[in-house]
Amino acid sequence: MSVLRRAPSLFVPALLTLALSAGLVACDKPAEEPAEKVDEKSEQDKLVEERLAKKKAEREAKKKAEEEAEAAKQKELDEICVLPDAKEMPKDIDKACKAVAQANDDFMNRLYEGDALTRWNEAKGTQLPMTEGQCKKTGSVEVAACQINGMNEASPELRKALPDILRACIEKFGPGAAGAEGGEAAGG
Repeated sequence: MSVLRRAPSLFVPALLTLALSAGLVACDKPAEEPAEKVDEKSEQDKLVEERLAKKKAEREAKKKAEEEAEAAKQKELDEICVLPDAKEMPKDIDKACKAVAQANDDFMNRLYEGDALTRWNEAKGTQLPMTEGQCKKTGSVEVAACQINGMNEASPELRKALPDILRACIEKFGPGAAGAEGGEAAGG
């Protein structure tokens, strides 16, 4: 009995712990929901899944369309950013760069209309000398010839790609480019 007299301080907490854990085990099972609520949730889940699948398909289709458009743009840039025939190649960098500026003006007049064309005509007094100056900076008749060809051959789909045309020619035929050394011919 002497053990029980000292043990109540140990016995009571152990008994409480046992009782609580038995209660927790018994309460571990959630109350079952009626079948209607389960069906209702699954219908809502189906609707959510359908909407998510539809949005995912739309995103994938949009991404694919953007990739295809970019590939088509790149293909056209590769086709138009070439050197003309040797007999059509400009010989003088100054004349070639003036022709680049004129091709830039022709490009804008051919592919733009309305307010955009009006803004271009107002700005071209400063824009065309800048274009000519950038051309002269490259110091390459090949770059100029490529840019002229690119701007003259660009389709309406490339109307917003003027910087890409100019850059593609510099990358292909500018100082240090592989095409600049060999004098690559048209189509090549």
